[in-house]
Amino acid sequence: MSETGREQFVAGKNFLKEDNFDRALKAFEKAYKADGENPAYMSYFGMCKALRAGEIGLGLELCTRAIKKEFFRAEYYLNLGKVYNAAGNKKGAIKVYLKGLKFEPENEEINRRLLELGFRSKPVIKSLDRNNPVNKFLGIFFRKMLPGLFGRGK
Repeated sequence: MSETGREQFVAGKNFLKEDNFDRALKAFEKAYKADGENPAYMSYFGMCKALRAGEIGLGLELCTRAIKKEFFRAEYYLNLGKVYNAAGNKKGAIKVYLKGLKFEPENEEINRRLLELGFRSKPVIKSLDRNNPVNKFLGIFFRKMLPGLFGRGK
């Protein structure tokens, strides 16, 4: 990583925390131009380009390339999921978020976004309706007693 690219990348992440997407996009673009093969720069620049500039195709391409380079980074799946969501592809976003959780099950932002999208696990007993009291009880019980089984929970 070149130092200027790294500095711009760190600045971009700080701008994101402040919800300043315009400045984040500019910083990530500079980082990406400094080192276009860095998967972190690719992922964040692609995500910002899609969300802020509306360039969904470029965002999908860059975020996907970043995952191909470093498939084990949950944050890249988070960024790709945001792009899918911005494109109106809720199903694609959920699928990508779930893949990210395989590498980092406790990722709070991915879990929060899944809940926002209305993702729910399958009922415990598939032959019974989701609203059946037995399914509700078992779902709550398993989620609280065996949180690792479902990839989230405390």
